[in-house]
Amino acid sequence: MNDMIPGYIIVNWLAILGHLSSALTMIFIYTQRDPLQIPYTETFLKWERFDNGTCRGRALETRNDGQFCIGATTDLIETCGQNQDERCGLDLGWLIISFHLLSFVFQLSAALTDYFDCNKSFRGFDFVDSDWGPVETWGTSLGEGCCGYKYSKMIRRGTNPLRFIEYSISAAIMLMCIAFLNGVTDINLIASIAVLTCSCQLCGLAVEYVQNIMLKWFIHLNGWLTFLCAYGIIYHAFNKSATAVDGIRPPDFVYVIVLVLFLLYSSFGFVQLLELGCESRLCAPLCCKCCRDRPNDICNRCNISCCPALRVPKEKGMRCNPLYKEMVYVTLSLGAKLVLGWLIFSNVLFN
Repeated sequence: MNDMIPGYIIVNWLAILGHLSSALTMIFIYTQRDPLQIPYTETFLKWERFDNGTCRGRALETRNDGQFCIGATTDLIETCGQNQDERCGLDLGWLIISFHLLSFVFQLSAALTDYFDCNKSFRGFDFVDSDWGPVETWGTSLGEGCCGYKYSKMIRRGTNPLRFIEYSISAAIMLMCIAFLNGVTDINLIASIAVLTCSCQLCGLAVEYVQNIMLKWFIHLNGWLTFLCAYGIIYHAFNKSATAVDGIRPPDFVYVIVLVLFLLYSSFGFVQLLELGCESRLCAPLCCKCCRDRPNDICNRCNISCCPALRVPKEKGMRCNPLYKEMVYVTLSLGAKLVLGWLIFSNVLFN
């Protein structure tokens, strides 16, 4: 039994193949049609001369420069690069494809660290016991795995920095795509959505390394705040378009799609929420219910075979089994991202 490959490694390799297959299929389909580029817009104040005419904005009279009419204007950004006639925008198809390629590259890179060991040298510097102390005490130093990262050891410690670094990029990209499809094209709003989403994922990364449980909760809830702010911009745009014409509403399936997209995205956050609940002993009633065959035992001594998704080391308190946590994250990465990617990619195909 000890020679069996852990389930999370098998799931991770399936996810790697799934993301690669999805990306290649999308590339094949998308290269057969015309690209779909959505131009950026920007809103700014426009100063115009006001000579006793109609001012649709705010009239401003100055002593030396006369009268001005100041009004908010939304316009396309048309100067992109050296070509003054080229509109700035993003190719929505390639943006979605890059989402899957990023997942493939990062998860493959993580998996390969289990098979390559660069603990002898790093950037030409040779590691020996006298330089860094005994090799067995290096822990997560540069001498372990590849630049301090070894997938299987990271997972068993309950941390995986590559996961959240990848999420910080791929999640930002996908939320940008959702924003474009809901009519959010202002470059400032798009940048805000991307930065807020990136910050949300980096909060998830910080939670795995912080030791203080109260600080963990603070960072985690701050991550929800940034995520909800980013998705709030998108929902506002969707709601505005859905109620723009009196008596006319989008079909019900459109509302379902918007809800499904939100739930799929937030599912990653719920995994960490459950993890913190276990670590804070908020899951104790669930644990006790699961172990009713041992009523005389305290919840934090629950038999692992009864509750396999929980582990209870005495020195660290109750927390979720990191191996199960990784399997859930990888499964969500494959399932949720495939649904999200193809749901949005279908909008590109039928445009």
